[in-house]
Amino acid sequence: MWKCALAAVMMVVAGAVTALAQAPAAQGGLPPGSEAPSGNWVIAYIEVAPGSEAKALAALKALKAASAKDNGYLSMTVLQRNGQPNHFVVVEHWKDNKMREAHAASAHVKTAREALQAIEAAPYDERPHRELTTGQNNPGGSIYAVTHVDFIPTFRQKGEELLQTFAFEGRRSDGNARFDVLSQASRPNHMTIVAVWNNIEAWKRHTAAQSTKDFRTELLPKSGSLYDERLYRVVN
Repeated sequence: MWKCALAAVMMVVAGAVTALAQAPAAQGGLPPGSEAPSGNWVIAYIEVAPGSEAKALAALKALKAASAKDNGYLSMTVLQRNGQPNHFVVVEHWKDNKMREAHAASAHVKTAREALQAIEAAPYDERPHRELTTGQNNPGGSIYAVTHVDFIPTFRQKGEELLQTFAFEGRRSDGNARFDVLSQASRPNHMTIVAVWNNIEAWKRHTAAQSTKDFRTELLPKSGSLYDERLYRVVN
């Protein structure tokens, strides 16, 4: 009797494996029923081979000039990392997701990607985002702090509340030009902070402020990875 039952179970398992193997793959490698990330902000990370910085800058500046003519364009900021000049970040803002997608499919984006691919040290890492909270004090600012914050999924809502408070306090800080928090479209428990400071001393004061210490203390037990803050300068 038990041999018959075991054989029946094995037949069911084999049938399930066969069905999975024959199931059509979703377009773009996404799981069935899922959709491409949707967001009107983009944070893109670019790493090129050391010594290729000038070529990367030329490609990124040409991309920005051409993108400014696209429908729905609001802004594109090209940043170069302090201390590691072969690392770049591009912060894009579009009127809506459809216009962002149309831009991404344009010929000038393809041209820029091909130029960067020829000198890359790592693949072009583009991450669509949605706005959580944004606010500007002035249009200036020379220091950009781009920070990745990752919350354990069960703490996502609390994490968003913490970040909104942190951003509010950041905008009140002396020397802050802008303080934005964006939520990654494909992983909403992953956040990106883009804080702009008038000078390095303003960033230092904010880093040492009690409100920052309180935020970091409450963040730690709820975070899923290291608090990854990197400093950049505008190059466009």
